[in-house]
Parts: sequence; structure tokens; C-alpha cells
Amino acid sequence: MPCLFVIAGPDEGCLHALDADKPATVGRGDDAILQLVDERSSRIHCCVQSSSVISSDLGMPVTQWVVSDAGSSNGTRVGSDLILGKVTLEDGDTIRLGRTAIVYLRDSLTDVEAARTRCKELNVQVSDEAAGWPMSPPAEESTLVDNE
Repeated sequence: MPCLFVIAGPDEGCLHALDADKPATVGRGDDAILQLVDERSSRIHCCVQSSSVISSDLGMPVTQWVVSDAGSSNGTRVGSDLILGKVTLEDGDTIRLGRTAIVYLRDSLTDVEAARTRCKELNVQVSDEAAGWPMSPPAEESTLVDNE
């Protein structure tokens, strides 16, 4: 089965195998299958799922993987394009949400080093927009509350 590999953001290095029978929801909520720490992602930000279509070349069903935004506040991008419906994923496509960049890998990979190697083979690049991690320390952002 294909997998999702987080290449930028607070969850960098996370590898998640996809299951054709169960959509993979992505977000920071407890109900997300791929749960992120990224505070700029929605609770359920997007969904990656399998879709069976009839191949025009072969005339038989093939499984494709698609991503769709789940009504997130900030939107979901594939590459640099904001998606408005279901988008078919190709090997090495980068899904961006919040400060996180996730690569769709067609091959079944079970370890992080194999996923990194595959990303290098595909020449996957993290754009400057997705590379917003690490965040500034909370003290610098005045997000800590002093209870003393």
C-alpha cells in the first residue's frame, strides 16, 4: 500500500501507511488518522482515500489515491495549487496544510530512511512556504501566560 511521509513541520519524519479500505483523515484533532501537532492545521484538515476507476488504456479497474480538503480554514494544497475538489495523487506529490508538507509515496515503505531515500530519488523539494518549522519560542510570541 502507498504511504504518506511528513517532510516538513512539527511532525517531520512521520510515516503513515495508507489502507485502501479506510480513508486517512489528516489534521490536529483526536479523530484524525494521521494526527499532527501543527497548530495551523484544522482538526480534520484533509482526507486521502482510494478511488477505483476504469483505466482507459487497460479497460479494467485500477486504484488511484485522491486527496480532498475537508473544509479546513486555511485550505489544502497539492504542490503550489490550492485544491477545490478531489485531486488524484501521483508518486512524489506534496500535500501542504498549515506548516506541514506531506509526500504521497506510491510504494509501500516501512521505515523512515527508505522514505527519505525515495523522496531523494523523486527529487522532492520542500518549498520555503512549507518550511515554517520550528516555530518561534512561545516566550518570544507572548503566548505563554505568567501565572505568578
